[in-house]
Amino acid sequence: MNRWDKMQFTKTQISNFLNNNVSFRFSISDNNRIKFDEYQEFFTFDEVEKIVKSNFDYWNSISDKEPNHFQSNWRILSDRIKSIRAYFSEIETLNLEDTNNYIYRTLSSNRVNTEQDKLTYIISIDSPIDRDKEFRKIKSFITFYIGQTEINLVEAVRNFIYLSKNMNIVGNYLSNSSHYQFYPALFLLRKYFSNIRENVSDFEKNIVAPLSNKLQAISDDSDKQYREITAFTETKYDEIQQQFDDKISELEKFQESINNWQIEKQDKFSDLEETYKNKLSLEEPEKLWNERASEYRKQARNWTIALVIAVVALILAFIKLVLAIHSYSLNIIKEIPFISESFIFISVISFFIYIVRVLIKIVMSNHHLAAEYMQKAALTRFYQSLTYAGTYIDKEERLIIINSLFSRVDTGLIKTDSSNDSEAILAILSKNIK
Repeated sequence: MNRWDKMQFTKTQISNFLNNNVSFRFSISDNNRIKFDEYQEFFTFDEVEKIVKSNFDYWNSISDKEPNHFQSNWRILSDRIKSIRAYFSEIETLNLEDTNNYIYRTLSSNRVNTEQDKLTYIISIDSPIDRDKEFRKIKSFITFYIGQTEINLVEAVRNFIYLSKNMNIVGNYLSNSSHYQFYPALFLLRKYFSNIRENVSDFEKNIVAPLSNKLQAISDDSDKQYREITAFTETKYDEIQQQFDDKISELEKFQESINNWQIEKQDKFSDLEETYKNKLSLEEPEKLWNERASEYRKQARNWTIALVIAVVALILAFIKLVLAIHSYSLNIIKEIPFISESFIFISVISFFIYIVRVLIKIVMSNHHLAAEYMQKAALTRFYQSLTYAGTYIDKEERLIIINSLFSRVDTGLIKTDSSNDSEAILAILSKNIK
């Protein structure tokens, strides 16, 4: 089953579809034809449409002078052709089975299979047809007959056709009083004996005019097909142009995304490169500061233990010393009355306190140094993470950070203000966090 996608079908598309699948031929009875071989004459649907139109137009022009059923027959056939055209303008798909069924119901119920499984529809019509090789003679006779009388044109035409194929009985019809028998015989007898060709008016009317009309019809049909093809081409061109513009837009967006990706990756690479440089330059200092922080933590722990031991030892020693000094001071005071017992105790206590303070300062100094080095290592790691993240730090800020990181570390034994450097580093780094 042949199916086409849903679309607005042009006349050319419909014609191609029908030409590939069906054909037509006319069945004309013997009394309506002189030289027309219905078994040799096959037509396309477009050709059938043109034949029906030309025959209907001719017999319709004759019916104004002499009504005849030839015109009625061609009108009926013309209406059926228009119905088929309307069918193709309404369908959504070109389906061969549906098309054959519609033609069978509308145009002809008589069909046969021919070569390549094509169906041939036989159109029967009770009328002469202009595809008859002798139709020009029929038209000449009709012109002659209408000029003489308007009685029973159909029978006159059929008698003319019969006598044209049986010239030996023309004489029998001359004695007949019926116009539709007498005039056909008279016309043929005149032609036979006089051998006079059609006069100029008949020639122009029966030959020149039909040819001119056919040429005009061909021209009109060509113009119509040209317009259809032009409109179809313009439509497809617009669609192709729109698709092209869309693809160009997509390519531009893709190119833009590629450029952005390239810039992003270049920036990322630069950041990685800067991070690597910073890592190379700060890795060893960070390692040293971590080692120093660990060393000073150990020393702080050891000095703390020593402080506790010293405090305990000093307390025990102080207790024994107090007892010894008390018994000894009794004699000393007698000999040296200006030295009191309280003075001795205060002196000893002051000495012990001095020793404890020294030990505490040493412990606090180690804790302070460990904290300082830990802070330097943490700030170094933080600085490296910012450079890895692509945070912008200008040259002056970088110089301040480096100077602060590598500045002298206060021992904590002498009170100095060392918080400014750390605060400055944190202020700079915090300001540049994205």
